[in-house]
Amino acid sequence: MPAHLRETVPTRAFRNCTEARARGAAPVRRGDPGYGPHLDRDGDGVGCEPYRGR
Repeated sequence: MPAHLRETVPTRAFRNCTEARARGAAPVRRGDPGYGPHLDRDGDGVGCEPYRGR
């Protein structure tokens, strides 16, 4: 885990991707502190991925 995140490890899932990005944690992966299924729109285990328009 990067040093800048060690001191601010969340004890719950981030409320949204804006919060995850503000804390420098995005993208957040399943099993990582702060991950929640509501952050993973496509169900691939990675939340708050950068949007790649189609």
